[in-house]
Amino acid sequence: MRTTILSLSTACALALSGSPALATPGAPGFDPALAADLSALCATHTFQDLYGSDAAILPAGYERVYVSEPRGMDNLFQVFRHGSMGVIEIRGSTADPLSWMENMHAAMIPAEGTITVDGEPFVYRFADDTAAAVHAGYALGISFIAADVLDQVRALHEQGVDDVTITGHSQGGALALLLRAYLENLPSGRLPGKTRFTTYAFANPMVGNAAFAGTYRNAYCETGTSFSIINPADPVPGMPMSFLDHPIFSAATLDGIIGGQEGYDTRSLARSAVLRMMRGKLSGLARYASNSVDKRISGSVGDVVMPPYRKEVNYAVMPERIELEPFPYPLILRDSTILANDSIMKANPRDAQGVFLNKELYRKAPGFYQHKPYNYHVAILRRWFPQRYAELRVKILPENL
Repeated sequence: MRTTILSLSTACALALSGSPALATPGAPGFDPALAADLSALCATHTFQDLYGSDAAILPAGYERVYVSEPRGMDNLFQVFRHGSMGVIEIRGSTADPLSWMENMHAAMIPAEGTITVDGEPFVYRFADDTAAAVHAGYALGISFIAADVLDQVRALHEQGVDDVTITGHSQGGALALLLRAYLENLPSGRLPGKTRFTTYAFANPMVGNAAFAGTYRNAYCETGTSFSIINPADPVPGMPMSFLDHPIFSAATLDGIIGGQEGYDTRSLARSAVLRMMRGKLSGLARYASNSVDKRISGSVGDVVMPPYRKEVNYAVMPERIELEPFPYPLILRDSTILANDSIMKANPRDAQGVFLNKELYRKAPGFYQHKPYNYHVAILRRWFPQRYAELRVKILPENL
């Protein structure tokens, strides 16, 4: 499939999409219009980082009412209001090493317990099944934002907004799922009684074991209020540990990363991680990684005391998956001078559309191309809103090539 790319000089030059479809806040069942809006909100961080403004991607009708300070392991969330619906959007991984460590903190802890940070206890409950276990790093991430999120949910309630959608991409998607479970399991009286939650997680890694996933499914997916939107060609949704939103790192790099060392070979180290996992050492590797991460995090956020780690790391796919088609990568010649080289042109036949049959002449998609937030947004438009997709001036951000 060939995809048109237009040059992008400034974000203000973009007319990214046509008239939006109307989302239906609070209605059970997967809502493609809401998914399109939320995937755009998840891409606002990309636009802010690349262009200094997210005006071109912010969907119509959404008012940003709050942006948290970065906390803990560079965790940050935004709050939007769209009529009678509030949205809590959680940012994914950043370039901050602490953010990387949150992903690599992949040992499992019980789904109910206490995390202590700098002497302050965070009492959590993600599920009532004693067999349920969750990702230690993401649970720790929730501990840094939970109180602020609660304040914002109460503020929305005071404004008459009781339908709250929680969303995020990648690490943000994992945190969105756990945040929903945390909020729903709070003791009576901690939340406004009328609050109703919906969750749309994009490109999320796995966040717990089968017992947790099953409990989550029964509580939220069967009510039609929680969805995991996945590109099957994206490697992150299959990762329980040791990944970044950009290049992959194995736990074998942990000492170098934690010590601030540079110059490690990410490719060979990733291969090493795969080999170690195949040798059945994943559980021990995860606990080693998490113990090392604990020490590094403690130096930045205060002393961290985690519940005892489980000996298991058998992560399970989060339920109610909505699968997108893999994202097409455009045909870009490896060498732009090929078209002017008569000998190469004669030696390489082309089809009726002028495309070389020898695909080695074209670039391969870069690592994590299938994971990019904007590509998720475009894929949703392509599947459910073909007219909006056709009107989209920029179908692939040049920076994602």
